[in-house]
Amino acid sequence: MATDAFLKKKWERVFYTFFDTNRNKVIDWNDFELLFEKIKELRGPDSNEYRIVSEAMGIVWDGLLSGAQGTVKKDDAEVSIDDWNRIWSRFDPKQMPIWQWEYLKYMFFLIDTSGDKLIDKTEFTEVMQIFGMSEADAAISFDKIAVDDKGEAIEKIDYGQFADLWRDYFSSTDPNRPGSWLFGPW
Repeated sequence: MATDAFLKKKWERVFYTFFDTNRNKVIDWNDFELLFEKIKELRGPDSNEYRIVSEAMGIVWDGLLSGAQGTVKKDDAEVSIDDWNRIWSRFDPKQMPIWQWEYLKYMFFLIDTSGDKLIDKTEFTEVMQIFGMSEADAAISFDKIAVDDKGEAIEKIDYGQFADLWRDYFSSTDPNRPGSWLFGPW
């Protein structure tokens, strides 16, 4: 079965924006080490965010390698864009593997810079800019995702709402779903 082009575009945005940090067109352990350094530099080596990324990303890496189902050899230890798309094509929002939960948790706590367990527009915009999104695109994206069940604007997003947006981002083929904007415009 062919993968929806819109879904693929969203998945690839996450691959290139948040994972391929060394810009070599594959995900390797070096990408994770660069991320660790970036978080340590931004938040400090004793920060909650640094502790969370250090713990979570080993689980994420192992999950990516096992999710590639034999297409990635441990010796190579790289995940290509084709491997990545294959992994997400099997995404089940009702039964996410532990590595996806760990990545979701890491992203929530990374964006929640105040530590109040809520994400506001300022936090979202600042963190997305660190990963190369323009301030305008981040602000537009926040306005699209920060809505309640009735479509009314809200000021902050809690963890449960973030998890719902996450599931939509990786599974919805509808560009009008709020979750489709979680990691910016496509």
